[in-house]
Amino acid sequence: MLKHLAASRVVAIAGGTLAVFIGTLFASWPPEKPAAAVTLVYVGAENCAPCDIWERKQGGEFRESSEFRRLAYREVKSPSLFDVLDDRNWPEDLRVYRQAIGQRAGVPLWLVIADNRIVMQGSGLSQWKEAVLPKIKSLLH
Repeated sequence: MLKHLAASRVVAIAGGTLAVFIGTLFASWPPEKPAAAVTLVYVGAENCAPCDIWERKQGGEFRESSEFRRLAYREVKSPSLFDVLDDRNWPEDLRVYRQAIGQRAGVPLWLVIADNRIVMQGSGLSQWKEAVLPKIKSLLH
């Protein structure tokens, strides 16, 4: 009788554990389509007043947002406006994207990369709110 009672407890515990597992598995059914792998590359310079404004204001707000937590964020920051495209300032894995920027691009500059290709490039403070941020939001939703 005691063995039967112990076996019943083991079966009940196992059944409960299985029920919790199945409930957890199907709680988010059907599975959501995964978002595209999105990376935001910010390019700025130490002696750039608009860069400083973005970093302190819009950049700070963005770093607190839910979108920021859902993407990869990289910074390329140069000591001077004159060496923004210099190899020394760019991590090797991002240099492939630098080629698309062009010599006349201004900073602050953002590259929105989805699935390893540039899907948007914007520069200047107005471009952040008008184009870059909306593009990021559309890719993540």
